[in-house]
Amino acid sequence: MEIQNLIAEDESLNRGALIAAIDVGSNAMRLGIAAFDTEAGIPQMIQRYREPVRLGHDAFTSGILSDPTMDDAVNAFHYFRKILDQHHIERYRATATSAMRDSKNSHVLIKRIYDETNIKLTLISGEEEGRLVQLSIARRVDLNKQFALLVDMGGGSVEVTLCDNGEVISAQSFKIGTVRLLEMLGQGGDINGLLSEYLEGTRNKLKQQIGKRRPALCIATGGNAGAIGSLAFQLLGTESVASIQQSELKVLIRKLASMNLEERIHDLDLRPDRADVILPASMVFHEIMNVARVQTMVMPDASLLDGILIGMMESEDVSMHSQRRNLLAWARSLKKKYHVDQSYAKSVARLALNLFDQTYAIHGLTKRERLVLEIACRAHEIGMYVRVGGHHRHAAYLISASPLLGISTTEKAVLGQTVRYQRKAVPSDEHQGFMQLNSEDKQSVWVLSCFLRLAIALNKDRRNRIHHVHVSIDEKDMRLQLQGDGNLLLERWAALKVSAYVEQVFALSLHIERG
Repeated sequence: MEIQNLIAEDESLNRGALIAAIDVGSNAMRLGIAAFDTEAGIPQMIQRYREPVRLGHDAFTSGILSDPTMDDAVNAFHYFRKILDQHHIERYRATATSAMRDSKNSHVLIKRIYDETNIKLTLISGEEEGRLVQLSIARRVDLNKQFALLVDMGGGSVEVTLCDNGEVISAQSFKIGTVRLLEMLGQGGDINGLLSEYLEGTRNKLKQQIGKRRPALCIATGGNAGAIGSLAFQLLGTESVASIQQSELKVLIRKLASMNLEERIHDLDLRPDRADVILPASMVFHEIMNVARVQTMVMPDASLLDGILIGMMESEDVSMHSQRRNLLAWARSLKKKYHVDQSYAKSVARLALNLFDQTYAIHGLTKRERLVLEIACRAHEIGMYVRVGGHHRHAAYLISASPLLGISTTEKAVLGQTVRYQRKAVPSDEHQGFMQLNSEDKQSVWVLSCFLRLAIALNKDRRNRIHHVHVSIDEKDMRLQLQGDGNLLLERWAALKVSAYVEQVFALSLHIERG
């Protein structure tokens, strides 16, 4: 339905009711316009636009966006700006993915787009892509009580997300997008053999991510996933355009491999920029199904563009709740992967958050930092999986290498440094990870690591004897009144060993009392 007709038919849809999302991918740029469905409480996509600007050609060959490519991109944004203005759309979000992340001069294009069209374009991580796609999928597929594998294929990367009972437990971005593979492997020769060799490293990482559990669902998204479903239905007579068996996908791959580019365009009625990538896309999907040991792949009408729109409509509290759920699901998964004692970690988190909440007047941190502290407490022991000695440094490294949903790159850095300073050395610009933070984030690390140290001390030897800590503060002192079982001498002694750290952070003397 045209937007003008929709507005004309529904007088309740005023000028402020439309929102928009822009997805700058490696193969094309897309604009989606949606109206907010008040009954369903979700945005309803009403119009889509697509501009075939292949940023991936430059990004995955030279790593530099050429002037002609940037001109095409800016022209596409002029077109998008015209559409936004025409329909009086003020609320929008524009995101860029793999090709822009890989381009050394992407900042030049971002600035040109903003200067010429007043549209702010933001780079998002592969993990954030996975989270947004999961929002879209969850609207269409019931993920509850199931272990599901979500595969979103783009031109530059493939985002593989694992969900358990509807919650994301891991997300990883692999540089095996269709345009990237096409640029690296070409269209001629033994693409099957070349791709098999190229995927060897990815295959091992996938096996490690998925583990021994077999997903009950394999869900594929992206333009190629939909095209594969349609082609299989057309050529093989599959039951539905929205699902395909692994054996059927194998037959489809053989058919596609037997056709040249022109035949795929004319005989299969594919766009040129779809016809050249459909074969590597099919092969990657088949490889992932093989690694995951799943026989069926379903392709719902879900997309990153749709996920961006859904994310825009979330309130701050709803968004925080969703992000916390994802992060806690990741923290729970650490029990199996790194043998983390989650019962102990939860006790440390309870104590640390108790301290955080009662000292807001002197630290002034936000709910975002509180969430970082909670996850730091839940994950602070993962470094012991590598080596007990120096486990705080190993933990910081493992966090930096982990794909985490729900926090920004900066918050992830603060999380890693908070865990880094749970013991031993104090924060120092001599340490590279801390040195790279800005002054505000450095202060957050000091405060959060202080609460983490105190919480670890207050649960000395994992005795879990303290039920509550009452905090009182005056101009010179911070007093902790401990309430719990026994005389708590060990806990009081351990906490007092953190007193010098407390004084460095808050310029207060620490006193510990039995309540």
